[in-house]
Amino acid sequence: MSEAKSVYAALTESPFLNRPATRFLRWRNEWCFGIHVLDNDHRAMAELLDRIAVGFGEEAVNARGSESPSELQHWLRVLGDQARMHFAREEALMRTVDYPDLFEHRREHAMLLAEYTAMVRDIVARQTDHLEQQDLEALKHWFLGHLLYMDKRLAGYLNEAGIQSVH
Repeated sequence: MSEAKSVYAALTESPFLNRPATRFLRWRNEWCFGIHVLDNDHRAMAELLDRIAVGFGEEAVNARGSESPSELQHWLRVLGDQARMHFAREEALMRTVDYPDLFEHRREHAMLLAEYTAMVRDIVARQTDHLEQQDLEALKHWFLGHLLYMDKRLAGYLNEAGIQSVH
């Protein structure tokens, strides 16, 4: 089972992350770039981020009552692990096709992981069981900023090279 599918299975089983009626981040088909393995990763990460945002936003926590901060921290670790696996997969693909902007893209990944680590560290330091609106917006910007710029550029290169079905 792929990492994305195993995380999805965990999402559907968690009482904290049930499919919400409202959405924070709804996947859009225009975010698909035609590189199946990357599109699947991106879709799974968007779904995970959406479930975390809705499940641990202030409104959800207020509605169900306070929980242990460790549950939120667990799901933030899962999202970070997903990002690391995705970045490793992207970088391996870029090396395989001799992507000319590999160094810049890898540097962006390192910066994104450092930003994510700092965001999570701040959330953990607050010893909170929920995400504030500023946390949610920072996470959304963190995810979409890279996807819609760096990954879109990479996909353009791969599509021009005729590469779509990478497994």
